[in-house]
Amino acid sequence: MAGRYSGVVKSWNGSKGYGFLSSPQITGDVMFLRSHLPADAKEVRGKFLEGKTVNFDLTTGPDGRAQGANMQITAAEGDFVAGEVKSYSERHGYGFITSSSLKGEVRFNRTDLDALLPGVDLKGELVICKVLLMPDGKLRAEKIMFQSSKIANRLKAGGMMGFGKGGGKGGFGQMDYGMDGNGFGKGGFGKGGFGQGYGMMDYGMDGNGFGKGGFGKGGFGKGGFGDDGRDQGQGAQGIVIAYNSGKGYGFLKCGKADSDVYFKSQDAYQEGAIVSFTLKINKDGKPSAINLQPGISSGQTYTGTVKTFLDNKGYGFISVPGQPSDVYFNKDLAPAALQNGSLVGKSVRFTVQVSADGKARAEQGAQFY
Repeated sequence: MAGRYSGVVKSWNGSKGYGFLSSPQITGDVMFLRSHLPADAKEVRGKFLEGKTVNFDLTTGPDGRAQGANMQITAAEGDFVAGEVKSYSERHGYGFITSSSLKGEVRFNRTDLDALLPGVDLKGELVICKVLLMPDGKLRAEKIMFQSSKIANRLKAGGMMGFGKGGGKGGFGQMDYGMDGNGFGKGGFGKGGFGQGYGMMDYGMDGNGFGKGGFGKGGFGKGGFGDDGRDQGQGAQGIVIAYNSGKGYGFLKCGKADSDVYFKSQDAYQEGAIVSFTLKINKDGKPSAINLQPGISSGQTYTGTVKTFLDNKGYGFISVPGQPSDVYFNKDLAPAALQNGSLVGKSVRFTVQVSADGKARAEQGAQFY
């Protein structure tokens, strides 16, 4: 089998190094490996890659099944892209990023970076950034982060390079792996998110590599990527990014909040610690965490019960005893015989992968019974 195809990434397991994509030109899902990704996207996480439109060649794997190869991740104006830092001058306060998804270099400024120690050499590092087309036709990057926590840890950058200071107005809001209304929603990115979704976005390479049509009507909206973080008292999980032992308070990074989450505790917490908690919104609109406890950790095995399952969406959530935050899972984890029925109430034994903002996701190999 040979030829060039277009499809959408359905799932990506970064820890295992493989994923699946679908294409209207091909019957059934197509597997792809990390080695099939562009060199500047080798460390991307599932939350970035899933849902991306890609162009690829179709080949045959050692087992005789179809595999995607020579993948190219497409991009549109305002989209997040994977790339590599080509150059960076700490003295002058700016640098340039190249991306296999774009034509031309993307400029970024030192002020776009958070939690970066002085003297760090960024050249060759893999990043993800949002790219804007400026009036003069040049490309400008903002909201930059490293592709993986291991890159950030190696550079002693305090974990992930954040999305600016709090991610702008609304940040990621209530993005929750595609939950209708609080996440990717119907046709878009939830209430107040990317307006009315992708509009007439054309993923073709146009000019500097951007597609036509942009992000449809409504722009980003005041709620950032989701529902502006107004849900009260919901279970959540996050990662400690700072703790002042002298004053007994700190801050968490949490994908369910539009800015860093304040917490107060006499128990000392190390930066990078994963914690579960109850997320509340104060009267001033700022998020805070209460009822902190050790969270669900990557690589650990848990047993829980399917709490919700949206068959038409292809995903659901697992509740774990003693944990306020549920665990996301993809429909493909369940045996084929169970995928067409209701999974609610089924017991599940699974291993967890935790994203950079603390969200827990069940990995391949889950056992339903």
